Amino acid sequence: SCVIAVNAVVMSLELDYPGPVWTWVENAFLVIYLTELCIRAKRQGYMFFVSLDTILWNYLDLVIIVGGVFDLWMQPLIHLFQSAVLGQETGPKNSNLSNITSLLKMMRILRVLRLVKLLKTIKPLYRLMLGVVESLKAMQWVMVLTLLMLYAAAIFWTSLVGKGLMYNGDPPEEVVDVFGSVPKSIFSLFKLMNGDTEVVEAVTQTVFGQLLFVCFMVLSNWAILAILTSVVSDNMISVSAQAQEEDDAVEKAAEDEARCARLLTLFKEIDDDQSGEISAEEWRDMLQDKGLLHELCDATRLKERDLEELFSYLAVDVAVDPSNRHSARHGHSEKILHYDALIEHIRSDAEPADRRSVLRMLSRMQALELSIEKKVEASLERKFQQFEASARPGN
Repeated sequence: SCVIAVNAVVMSLELDYPGPVWTWVENAFLVIYLTELCIRAKRQGYMFFVSLDTILWNYLDLVIIVGGVFDLWMQPLIHLFQSAVLGQETGPKNSNLSNITSLLKMMRILRVLRLVKLLKTIKPLYRLMLGVVESLKAMQWVMVLTLLMLYAAAIFWTSLVGKGLMYNGDPPEEVVDVFGSVPKSIFSLFKLMNGDTEVVEAVTQTVFGQLLFVCFMVLSNWAILAILTSVVSDNMISVSAQAQEEDDAVEKAAEDEARCARLLTLFKEIDDDQSGEISAEEWRDMLQDKGLLHELCDATRLKERDLEELFSYLAVDVAVDPSNRHSARHGHSEKILHYDALIEHIRSDAEPADRRSVLRMLSRMQALELSIEKKVEASLERKFQQFEASARPGN
């Protein structure tokens, strides 16, 4: 971006203060641009030529740089070869490359388009540029309305003013020069619409001409231009807001990915057996470690109490082998947290609940309800069997 900005300044200085030193400066810029283009093509591979996101900029850079190579490097070599080896003159009248040279010099004007690429790196200006481009699409119907208004007004003014109806059939010569035909009237009214009141000085000498002038100015300047301004402003605001939301979404996605990567690295350091699970004891040990707790709170953006609640929500009871070293403390089951589930929860925590999420929650609640019913029925069945056994005679 800095190179493009400096090159833009050099281009203006080169035009105002010509000299041989600018050729060396242009060669330095060409080397920089060519190196950057080669690196970008190497990194993107064949996508450099087919990616829809960057294809316009890539081909624009390619055309400008190829034109610069021919203009600054190939053309002097060709002239040197013609004069030194072939003995031909290389003046503009005798050179066979004069047409190509003129074309290459015209292509150098395309370097100004690099300023648009500079705007792309500045987010506020890029969003403003997107708003302007989208506004041009919305302006097309306003332009059609303006042309229809100018055409209808031109017919009216030509009939009434140019043909002399308001002058009893004898219009002044200066009026005929301005409104004598429909094309002349369209052009004159367009100038009037843009503030050039000289075209109607001869018409406004009468009261009726002044009324015509007032009516046209109200219709064109107040109505049409107000519509044009509102359409452009509304589209620029909406497009800029949409671009801002897209940029914010991209930044948030990148930030969430970085947070999840930090959490995954942190959990893998704690998980000694790399089982993808964290026990309740490991979780407590992690919360008691001030350094790990600070890292975990910073990555999840949660407080210690919230982390404890989150573990209780996401952890599941897992049966433990009685011979396991934790069985004496935890019995035959313990709380286990799959940290992939925790990371997925952190990633989707800020997302709004959609219909699919609600249906998934309802499905889990129904499954939990069925599980509770089965456990209650099984418990009642056992209690009933124990009651029947105790109520039998002889017991």
